[in-house]
Amino acid sequence: MDEVGSNGSSQANKILSLCWSCGTVAASYYDVDQLEIYAIQQAADQGPQYALVGNLIRQYKPLFYLVSGSKSFLEDVPELLGLPNGTVLQHINSGKITCEEKARYCDFGPKAIKASISKVLSMNLPGIHQQATESERRLYMESVLPFSQDLLIHSVGCLLKLLDSLASDNDELIVSKINVLAPETLLVIDELTYQALQIFDSRLHPSGFKRNMESSPCSLYNLYNRCSSRIGRIELINLMQKPIRNLTELNERLDTVEWLITPHNSNFVNQMKNYISNLSRIQPLYKKVTLKRAKNNEWKSLKRNIYYVYLLGKLCTTVREPSNDKTTIALLAEFVSQPGNVLKQLLYTLDEVLDLERGERDNKFTIKPGIDRELDGFRAQLDETQTALLETSRLEIENLPIDADDVFVTFLPGYGFVFSTTRTDGLENPSSIESTTMNVVCQSDTTVYFQNDLCRLLNTKFGGLLASISDHEQAILEKLVTYIDRIIPELLDIFNVSAKLDVMLAFASVAETQKYSRPVLCDRKVLQIKQGRHPLLELYKPYHPNDTDLSSTSNCLVKILASPDPSGKTVYLKEIALICYLAHIGSFVPAQAAIVGLLDSIYSRLDFPESVFSGKSSFMSELYQISNILSNTTSRSMVLIDEFGKGTTFSEGKSLLISSVEYLLQKEIEVPMTFVATQFTAISNYLRDYRYLRIYSAQRDAAANHNESTSDHNQHHQELIASVIQSLTLTLTKKFLGNELVDPGSVAQLYHSMPITQAPVFNGEGHPTSARQGTKL
Repeated sequence: MDEVGSNGSSQANKILSLCWSCGTVAASYYDVDQLEIYAIQQAADQGPQYALVGNLIRQYKPLFYLVSGSKSFLEDVPELLGLPNGTVLQHINSGKITCEEKARYCDFGPKAIKASISKVLSMNLPGIHQQATESERRLYMESVLPFSQDLLIHSVGCLLKLLDSLASDNDELIVSKINVLAPETLLVIDELTYQALQIFDSRLHPSGFKRNMESSPCSLYNLYNRCSSRIGRIELINLMQKPIRNLTELNERLDTVEWLITPHNSNFVNQMKNYISNLSRIQPLYKKVTLKRAKNNEWKSLKRNIYYVYLLGKLCTTVREPSNDKTTIALLAEFVSQPGNVLKQLLYTLDEVLDLERGERDNKFTIKPGIDRELDGFRAQLDETQTALLETSRLEIENLPIDADDVFVTFLPGYGFVFSTTRTDGLENPSSIESTTMNVVCQSDTTVYFQNDLCRLLNTKFGGLLASISDHEQAILEKLVTYIDRIIPELLDIFNVSAKLDVMLAFASVAETQKYSRPVLCDRKVLQIKQGRHPLLELYKPYHPNDTDLSSTSNCLVKILASPDPSGKTVYLKEIALICYLAHIGSFVPAQAAIVGLLDSIYSRLDFPESVFSGKSSFMSELYQISNILSNTTSRSMVLIDEFGKGTTFSEGKSLLISSVEYLLQKEIEVPMTFVATQFTAISNYLRDYRYLRIYSAQRDAAANHNESTSDHNQHHQELIASVIQSLTLTLTKKFLGNELVDPGSVAQLYHSMPITQAPVFNGEGHPTSARQGTKL
């Protein structure tokens, strides 16, 4: 789980259900590890771009997809999911799902939606009484899910139907809780931007090998992976996959980090880390408990987790004060301070009911004495029988080639009462125990089990004793499981908050060691950074900090950096994006100070992982990214464009760049905050009269500018000549294939007569004159 892919896909144990119709999408997914369903409310998402759908796919990377909706959406699904060309999706009822399948589709329409409503209302969710009436069940479910959103309910209903079909082969698919998410609170970042910013990916800058950099730590996740527990590491991936724009939640995270890095709180911080390091995932334990398969060690692990999370909550109660009243610490303290403290009640119940010492000997669920008088009587009778059996057979045992003090009486299903002894080096051949009265019944690597006639006699007489004990213990187990089922939603909430605190501790550690500062978040269109740094590059070499100021009040919303030299333009663009990203996950940022307005999306044209399997050329990949930017950005988006057009000819590249930037600038005050890096220094000659544009061009001396201008014209001229030659070649080929004779003189005359083949003459200012001189063929 600690190893993550380029998009944090190690936590990909999810089944995603998508429902799209008429420009609106809703989704839900089942987390196999967390045993929870997450329902994502309806939101606008226009096709064929499907920006929100693409963001969900990028965030969750599910094991399996379930799709439903209009015909046009189903036709676009294979490409959206990256399935091979020609893939035809099967219906959800088309037999057993194979390992090779990645997706199936469900019916869509009024009838299908009605069936989904019934499916959702009939689900068994912890918190719903088994004897609840239909109206009570509906009232409870309406408090959990918005039934007014048909697409959302259909998405959840289809997901439940799939889980039922899977549960026929694996009955361990349990839903412990339903969570509802609002897509408008999520910051949309496309997958290519995630890769370019190295959020999870450890790729280095292409020149990184020159400095002998190690690639393993070169990702933001590896920098922040300082959690004390596994549940914290899982939550870290979750938070980094889902940057948000909820100002209240972000300020809560920042307040928590600020309190944790305060020097006089260091002792409390160390105690928190100690308690959290003892926590583990309770979902697998709950699964075993609710299916009544939990062994003694699993009950022991559950009690240990409850104990340490209770200590953590008590510590948070101790340190709670006005300065941390709106933090994760206060939230944990609130759980423990409630009159009906579920942690304390469960801890007390487990301590009073479970006999973990005896259970460790028997390796099964065992009840303490004093809970059930009849059960105590059965156990006393069993203990007496076992003691009498051992004493009666003592003489026979002492005559065996084993240590008599290492012989115990136990009860094995299928064999009844047996003697057991440790298998030692002196007992290489267990058959040596065989005598006229003793017989070996079974053996393992460490233990040998054997019987005599008295064992078999007692099995006949007291064989039902163990069954009676088991029946009474199962009845008590049923009550205990019912109680845990009732409180499990709140219990999971407490552990989720504890995992979140673990992440905040990691954020605080990074902020303290790397000297990050707290950003000021606001709901205005502004980005002001003082002495900003690249969080990854500064780990390897000294980094020159940069200032940034973008806002409508400063009349700067589009910033173009034009320089033909490798001056760090790309690194600066990534620095800006990473600072904004960190602010949107609630982390301090690598800057002396920063004011960050909430964004709704970050799009980039930074780089594209070229591959012969992608089916796209380098230039086509650039166009794909720019098209994504022009189609999906809003006024509150951030756009990063780096060296757009380098995959085609110089004239085509600069034309596409200028037209793309102009398209954004024409939105005036609604233009997204845009950063452009280019080697085309003459771009200022084409973009001059826009209010919110600032162009920063590298200054050169007059001779260098003259040479660059001449070079640009010559390059453009050579490209046009190549075009003419290509046209002439095509003409000659056609004539040759038509068996027509071609006069070389006429071809030369045609070439000389075209003005484009004449070399331009430049005046002293670097501009072409009207006179042209012909060239000889």
